[in-house]
Amino acid sequence: MRRLTVALLLAAAFWRLADAEDNRVRAVFVDRPPRIDGWLDDPAWQKAAVVDRFFQRDPKLGEPVSEKTEFLICYDRANIYFAFRCYEPDPSLITAKEMARDVSLGEDDRVQVILDTYLDRRNGYWFQIGPRGSIGDALVADDGADFNKNWDGLWEGKARIHSKGWDAEIAIPFATLSFRPGDSRWGMKLIRHIRRKLESSYWPVANRNTYTFQISDEGILEGLEGISQGVGLDVNPYLLGGLDHKTVAADKLVGDVGGDVFYRLTPGLRTAVTVNTDFAQTEVDSVQINLTRFPLYYPEKRDFFLDGASYFTFGPTSEQFIPFFSRRIGLDIDGLPVDILGGGKLTGQEGRWNIGALDVVDSNEGVEHNYAVARIRRNIGKQSSVGFIATSGNAISTADNSVAGFDLKLGSSTFHQNKNIALWLYGLKSWTDGLHGNDTALGAEFSYPNDFLNVRAGVRQIGEDFVAGVGFVPRTGVRDSYLNTTVGPRPEKWGILQAQFRFGFDIVTDLDNRLLTRLFTLSPFFLRFVTGDEVSFTVAPQREVLDETFQIHPFHKIDPGTYDFVRYEAKFQSALRRNLWFGTAQRWGSFYDGTRHDLLGSFGYKVAVPLYIGAELERDHVTLPDGAFTVGVSRVNLNLLFSPNITLYNFVQYNDLAQAIGWQSRFRWILKPGRELLFVWNSRTLDPFDRLALTEASARFKIRWNYRF
Repeated sequence: MRRLTVALLLAAAFWRLADAEDNRVRAVFVDRPPRIDGWLDDPAWQKAAVVDRFFQRDPKLGEPVSEKTEFLICYDRANIYFAFRCYEPDPSLITAKEMARDVSLGEDDRVQVILDTYLDRRNGYWFQIGPRGSIGDALVADDGADFNKNWDGLWEGKARIHSKGWDAEIAIPFATLSFRPGDSRWGMKLIRHIRRKLESSYWPVANRNTYTFQISDEGILEGLEGISQGVGLDVNPYLLGGLDHKTVAADKLVGDVGGDVFYRLTPGLRTAVTVNTDFAQTEVDSVQINLTRFPLYYPEKRDFFLDGASYFTFGPTSEQFIPFFSRRIGLDIDGLPVDILGGGKLTGQEGRWNIGALDVVDSNEGVEHNYAVARIRRNIGKQSSVGFIATSGNAISTADNSVAGFDLKLGSSTFHQNKNIALWLYGLKSWTDGLHGNDTALGAEFSYPNDFLNVRAGVRQIGEDFVAGVGFVPRTGVRDSYLNTTVGPRPEKWGILQAQFRFGFDIVTDLDNRLLTRLFTLSPFFLRFVTGDEVSFTVAPQREVLDETFQIHPFHKIDPGTYDFVRYEAKFQSALRRNLWFGTAQRWGSFYDGTRHDLLGSFGYKVAVPLYIGAELERDHVTLPDGAFTVGVSRVNLNLLFSPNITLYNFVQYNDLAQAIGWQSRFRWILKPGRELLFVWNSRTLDPFDRLALTEASARFKIRWNYRF
């Protein structure tokens, strides 16, 4: 018996050692780097390290990748290089519709690399490339819970489809990354997605209870010796010219110069200075229909604020409570841009500290406003942290305002061996001229985000005098309790990938515990099929207590009172990976003291790889005692992809409440990473069906050029 026990212990030790070795790879130094062209015939790839042991996370957990896959890794002093061999017996089955930079490849085949350059198992850089050379990048923080897809690094990649599948190669300059000089070991995770099979395969093996891009279960990349970030200086000037047209004024020629300078103070801390900042290339917002009493959330889309945005996040993510919301800066209350005269930013890591600091001055109708924020967070243990935030400035009124607060996260990614769990505690106080009452905000949230059982529950209290001058807090003087629960078995039959049962509630009271809003949501089924199609049904009973008249429409209102109503939704979405896809949703039921029926529809057609046509329609019909009205929004996309570096995007939307058509056209030519030409057209036409005449329009031609030292 003793011999058997010893043998079992030795076998277990050997298995753990073999498993540990499988999770390590040594990068190979090359004197002659590969040429990044999508052809893997360079001598460097013959010497490179090879990773070929990939295991499925979906749909068949733990089974080997269904198609042969190889990742190759080498480096020189200036760059790290990855090559990908993705075999496919029938190349016609490769899903490859996208070509442009930074578009979503969620419905394409693709490969991804995550690099944890500090080996802290929390933060990392994410890179991906598809079969037609579309590349994208992101910053991953908070062990995969925070994913900033809008970060843009300077790197390059190429791909090609051939008779045995598809190949790709990328080169990532070390100057694009932050790391500690002298560290030869990084964390690394490698992923291949085969979209037609809904298959995702990982190295090292990943379980379904992790975030999609969780870092704590990464492998190790060794042998990175003698690498250099260079001087750490990037200078990005721009030159702008254009024309403004308005029916109430003469056409005006415009021209401007400005730019950004980035400098790496330390290997982990990066400063940025912006002068005369321009956002001509920024996408316009999609018009939303608002039938609530509160302002809608619109995401940040401007590069300067998106770069390093994860260093400024505070507490658990929520669109209902954001102490610092960068979109408040450089835009007026109508969301229109105002001049940003200049600003500075510091972001990065220093030891166990994560640091973000920002100071920006904008000018609206000749009045200058200064906004500042400081965010510091210290890592504790493996997945916990404690942090502090302070803001100064007020974009929502003329009163001086500042906010300060703390947050604490207690988390683990190994609860019951492989499950995620977290508890957030946070509190803030504001100081606003003229307000001296209840000006604090407190909250707690419990999160259990796993595959079979996903739970998010919390409570927050926001004082009636709490003001976040550079934040987004649509409702104050309330106590909010909420729960969202999803149970998601995987039956592995009837073509169902996962069946989910969802239940949640949101109960809002005033600070005297008088009910203001009570919303329950119940989805008895949400089915995701192995084909990628989805179908769901939801019922949502709601109570609203109104103390004041609610102007729901320019010609219709809802009187004070207590209202109980029930809404229903039936939804179908076909797999977006198809060349022709569509989605539809019907919402109906009572609404305050009337009824409401919403129709939503969308479709997309990839005519050929260079041409995409898409459309969305939303029509909401409301019947109230004082009459009925219909509001709607229509959107159309027409995109031409000439190559991964030359694209033309056209976006047209019609808002029938404003009776206006907006059109944006963006042509982008990337000459090389960091150097590009942009042409952007924006126009707005009022009463387009009565008189087709431009109310206002602008054309911009912009050159951006990067100099790296």
